[in-house]
Amino acid sequence: MAATVLLLLLTAAMSWAPAARGEMFTALVHMEGLLELEKELLSGLNEYIAAEKRRLQVLEAFSSRVQKATEAAGDDLSAHLFDPVNAFQLVNRYTNGWMKLHDTIYQDNSGELMSNISMQQYRFPSSDDYSGAITALWRLQDTYKLEPSTIASGKLGSTTSVPMSADDCYLIGREAYNNDQWARTRSWMLEALRKFDEEGAGSDLDLGEVYDHLAFSEFKLGNMKRSAMYTRDLLQYIPDHKRALSNMATFEQLRDENPEIFVDAEPQNVPSGDPLMEKYEALCREAKPIPSEDHHKLTCFYY
Repeated sequence: MAATVLLLLLTAAMSWAPAARGEMFTALVHMEGLLELEKELLSGLNEYIAAEKRRLQVLEAFSSRVQKATEAAGDDLSAHLFDPVNAFQLVNRYTNGWMKLHDTIYQDNSGELMSNISMQQYRFPSSDDYSGAITALWRLQDTYKLEPSTIASGKLGSTTSVPMSADDCYLIGREAYNNDQWARTRSWMLEALRKFDEEGAGSDLDLGEVYDHLAFSEFKLGNMKRSAMYTRDLLQYIPDHKRALSNMATFEQLRDENPEIFVDAEPQNVPSGDPLMEKYEALCREAKPIPSEDHHKLTCFYY
């Protein structure tokens, strides 16, 4: 789905050349199709959840019925079973309750949903689309000098998108980590921590993973002090983390031998690495104001 990536990259540049508009339209059609597909899949998921709730309600009702019966029996089981109604109910619970419980427990309501997902998977974005979508965010971030918090808030210019979760920010940081972009890894992992604090108990973020990535990115950036700090944080969540324990021992040895390296290093920005690209980015964000009467002569696009 290269068209999907094209859409994101073009959108990230905020504008596009006339020659690219045909491709932009094609990409937009692909993205609209994904939204329509997601609505269809969501409907199927909601139906599955409703069926599962009904199944659990059956189990809860039977559990409540058995609980009341066992409490009514008390300690004198003989006296309880001497009553023919109680004897019948006990046998009935086994015959029409426990014997049929197996079918209810193993009832599979997922068939239609899973079949639909399998049939539609050919329309799902590829791994290249995923990487391209993140690259588009990075291009936007670099061009307009945006902080991760600005992008994660979902408020860019006059448009408003769905705010990112802590896990979203972690995954963007993870992609940067996989591409050896250590300063970018750090900034997005820190945003993941900030989002985690906002979300509270509702977050499913693995803090150990975040601290692990932060410790390594700080190490690669030459900041031993912060790397050691995040390693300690990691050990708070995973006390028996073998690599973190080994790293802490190394940090302590290095601190004794060369304490001057354990000072805060200057924060490093994410460089574009290309002087021409830096000029392009400056033009896009109008680092030097361009007279309004000349705007119609200019076009800003990703190439």
